[in-house]
Amino acid sequence: MTIPLNQNQTEELQKFFDQIDQDNNGKIDKEELKQLLETIWGNNTDFDINEAVASIFKKCDLNEDGFISFDELASLAK
Repeated sequence: MTIPLNQNQTEELQKFFDQIDQDNNGKIDKEELKQLLETIWGNNTDFDINEAVASIFKKCDLNEDGFISFDELASLAK
């Protein structure tokens, strides 16, 4: 059973999504996600950023089009 996001949670998730979606095309691509992870992890050698990106896309890119849409992200956040 999934619990829907309330309006405040949806708005916060949209803000987060918009920050990652640097070209404002309504989709997160692998390079945008990679830049986010590089910002978070910096030069931490304990993490393979390319592997992390691939893993996140495997879980989030539900329609396998090579992008993460807001709806795909929201469905996982529920």
